[in-house]
Amino acid sequence: RSAPLARRIKGSKRIDRLGAMKFSTAAIVAVVAAATGASAKLLRSRDSPTEVKLDMEYREKDSFGNTALTPACSKVECGEYSCPAPFELKVDGTCCGYCWAPDHEVAADRHRVIEYNATGLVVEQCDGAPSTCKGPGANVVRCFKPSCREGEQAHCGGGDCCPRCAAR
Repeated sequence: RSAPLARRIKGSKRIDRLGAMKFSTAAIVAVVAAATGASAKLLRSRDSPTEVKLDMEYREKDSFGNTALTPACSKVECGEYSCPAPFELKVDGTCCGYCWAPDHEVAADRHRVIEYNATGLVVEQCDGAPSTCKGPGANVVRCFKPSCREGEQAHCGGGDCCPRCAAR
């Protein structure tokens, strides 16, 4: 019995060597395929001359680490202006500056919504007003009584939302 057992052990070693050879061949093929794919990807990722030019034009820093960007306000031309009292010119991080005064010197405009037709100057839309004048929702056109010059009067023309002044 020991002789057939020895043959079986020898045969299994042969099978183990064959499996190891198959595994190592598969591993080599996988490594070569991965390297080929990576090098092909690198070759395809090269930028076109136009892309390289754009990268150079819009790069953040040059090869020495200095900024290559132009300042934001370098091409802005500011006109002449003056600030009436109590305003003063402020130039704090803006290109051209602005007129500024503290709230206690110039009150902020605190707009208040007034009741509908509180002034009495709201008038109805023209009878032939297009549907675009009627809104949808809260976007309805609001008409006000026009202040006509002498010799003119409020008149609704074709396609008008609101009356307008026209010669009699």
